[in-house]
Amino acid sequence: MEGKYSSRTQLKGNFFDLHVHANPELVKEAERLGFAGVSLTYDFDNYKSNFEEFKEIEKNSNILIKKCLEISCKNPEELKKKVQKSRKKSDIVMVRGGDLKINRAVCEYRGVDILSQPYRGRKDTGINHVLARKAAENDVAIEINLNTFLKTNLRYRYRIISQYRHIIELKRKYKFPLIFASNASTKYELRNPQDIFALSHCFGMTMEESFDAVSTIPEHIIEKNDKRDSFIMDGVRTI
Repeated sequence: MEGKYSSRTQLKGNFFDLHVHANPELVKEAERLGFAGVSLTYDFDNYKSNFEEFKEIEKNSNILIKKCLEISCKNPEELKKKVQKSRKKSDIVMVRGGDLKINRAVCEYRGVDILSQPYRGRKDTGINHVLARKAAENDVAIEINLNTFLKTNLRYRYRIISQYRHIIELKRKYKFPLIFASNASTKYELRNPQDIFALSHCFGMTMEESFDAVSTIPEHIIEKNDKRDSFIMDGVRTI
């Protein structure tokens, strides 16, 4: 986020994947590929987690492990109820996008960390200049999900690339946070940061924009939520 987060001229730092399925093998592979942290993502409606096993893995490794709940909802009212419940159970709250009403409600709601794939099932991007401005105001990150691109039939990848390019154009104009995530369910779906940088070039991103999407912005999301309990209201923090 230009204007809110400082870009690093030296492209060295901590890399994060905030959308990874809960699998010990994936955690180990992410660490091997050079990630400093991952967010294990669970479906809100089917959440039955033994997250403690991953905390044990974290103790015996050098990778940070966070818990994310991904919410699916039919209307804005359901969204807010599920977000409030998710805050008590998880480190990061993500909402599955695609429906325009839900995309809009998420961008207008500061309680959500990530809008995942606003373009899901759509021919357009699922966000416009109004939603882009709201996402920037409310610090809601837009997720570009690399699995969407990698698993899409070659005949239709041009559409995905076009959607990504449009999101990136909106990001440059309105400065909302943007992240890359793998949505990996097997270790073969993970990509190392250097491969992500190379792939993002196809979407028209600069190296520093790619770096922010894999490092600076995810790190900000993690740090913001680590400090969330110390705020008694928006903008007011306990000493």
